Amino acid sequence: MKLTVLGSGGCTPTPRPFCGCPICKKARELGGPYKRNSSCLFVNEIFTLIDCPEDIADSLNRRRINRVNNLFITHWHPDHTFGLRPVLEACFNFLENKPDKKISVYMPRRVTTDLMQHYPSISHFADRLKVTDISQIEHGEFVQIGEIKMTAIGYTGRDSGTFAYMLEENSKKALYAPCDTISFAQKIYDLDLLINECGVFSYDKIKDEISFPALMERIRMFKPKRTVLTHIEEIEVKAWGWEYLDQMKEQYSDINFDFAYDGMEIRI
Repeated sequence: MKLTVLGSGGCTPTPRPFCGCPICKKARELGGPYKRNSSCLFVNEIFTLIDCPEDIADSLNRRRINRVNNLFITHWHPDHTFGLRPVLEACFNFLENKPDKKISVYMPRRVTTDLMQHYPSISHFADRLKVTDISQIEHGEFVQIGEIKMTAIGYTGRDSGTFAYMLEENSKKALYAPCDTISFAQKIYDLDLLINECGVFSYDKIKDEISFPALMERIRMFKPKRTVLTHIEEIEVKAWGWEYLDQMKEQYSDINFDFAYDGMEIRI
């Protein structure tokens, strides 16, 4: 299984618009790994995207990805869904007034309800342009695509507003949980790979996100063979500095983890 981290940033991309801090200047001048688009993952063998942030067009073009067949949504937030327009409209032939292809969109019932409320245009793409079919996938249910099994994992069960996805191929298992994992209440072990949001370093100020120390303790409990941390916020790197990421790797050297970067390729 080959996975590509298309975006490793948080709700605000790096560089942040209007920001002249050293972190954003470096990202503008040098690009990757300092530049971060919002979080999304591509499953290469089955042309499957997990989440669709506002800057998804740039993320796809940067990695020369010219085909997406399936799209799974973790939750409705704009930095995970508001790129639906460029992706779905790219499937429509405006000269012929008909779709060239369809992308299958999968999301749980609660996520669908939330998204319809906050982004009602998705019904236009499904019902008017007919460039997507939307299917429900609930907690514990899976979709088999080729050799890869995709299972929805509700953070607090079936009625969750935020979901992770388990990817399985043969005996290999990877869990993608990119956001809001402070509420993650599932016990999942025997993972070959965990791709998880990066807990916040400024936990003395930010109380509604999982702290970095708490995340490290959770990883120690789950004991994945490897962990990759994504959803890295520009404001956090700006406050603590780029070198702080290396300091955290040294401080928690007993845990096998890396910080994600845009374009990171992972094979399991």
